[in-house]
Amino acid sequence: MKAKRKLPSGVLEVGPSRRDQAVLDEGGVRCDSVLYDFSKDGGATGDVDFGRILPAGAIVKQITSDEITALTSGGSATITLKAGSTSLTAALAYNTAFTGIDQHAVATADGIKLSVASELKITIATAALTAGKVRFFVRYLLPND
Repeated sequence: MKAKRKLPSGVLEVGPSRRDQAVLDEGGVRCDSVLYDFSKDGGATGDVDFGRILPAGAIVKQITSDEITALTSGGSATITLKAGSTSLTAALAYNTAFTGIDQHAVATADGIKLSVASELKITIATAALTAGKVRFFVRYLLPND
C-alpha cells in the first residue's frame, strides 16, 4: 500500500482526487456553478464574468438557480445566463423567475452544444439590480472521446 503524502501545515491539496479524476475522464453528465452576489459583483447593466469555463463540446441540458437572497431592482431588470456570447436562457425577470430553487428552460429545447470553450457569465439588462444573491447550476453532457 502506498503511503499517504503529508502536506505541510496550512497547505491544501487542490484538484480532484484520483477517483474523481477517473470519473471526469470518463465523460458523461457534469455540473458547474457560478454565484452572483450583488455585494461583490455590483448590479449595473452589462455582463458579470465569473471566470468559470465550460469546455468545447459541452451540451448544456439544464439550468437551475438557487435564490439565496432576494433580487431587487429599481426597474424591470432581467438576467440572461450565457456561455461566452451564447445565451443559455432567455431573459429572466428578476421578480418572477427567481422564487427559491427554480428550473429555467435552456434557450434551445434540446440543449445547446458549445463549439468552443466558453466562460459562464450573466447579462443584466433593462435596469440595474440593487440587491440579491443567486447561484446558477449548469448541467451539461461531455463526451469522453
